[in-house]
Amino acid sequence: MVPPLQMRVMRVAHEAPGLSSSVNIGAFNLGNALGAAAGGAVISGGLGYSFVPVMGAIIAALGLLLVMMSGRKQPEAACAAE
Repeated sequence: MVPPLQMRVMRVAHEAPGLSSSVNIGAFNLGNALGAAAGGAVISGGLGYSFVPVMGAIIAALGLLLVMMSGRKQPEAACAAE
């Protein structure tokens, strides 16, 4: 999933490809860290190992909800109009 998203970022942010690439990968790394922290919190909170996938599904559903609420933006069209 990362390579197609990285290619999209590079295609859209053509004026600052280095900055956009590093911010994109940084966001993936932040997501990994937050997921590990959430899993650790579930285990240390006493919910057990069996609840870790449930927490992962909850976080994924929240992310999907955020994407759906933010609406679809088409940066390619905005770049082409300039």
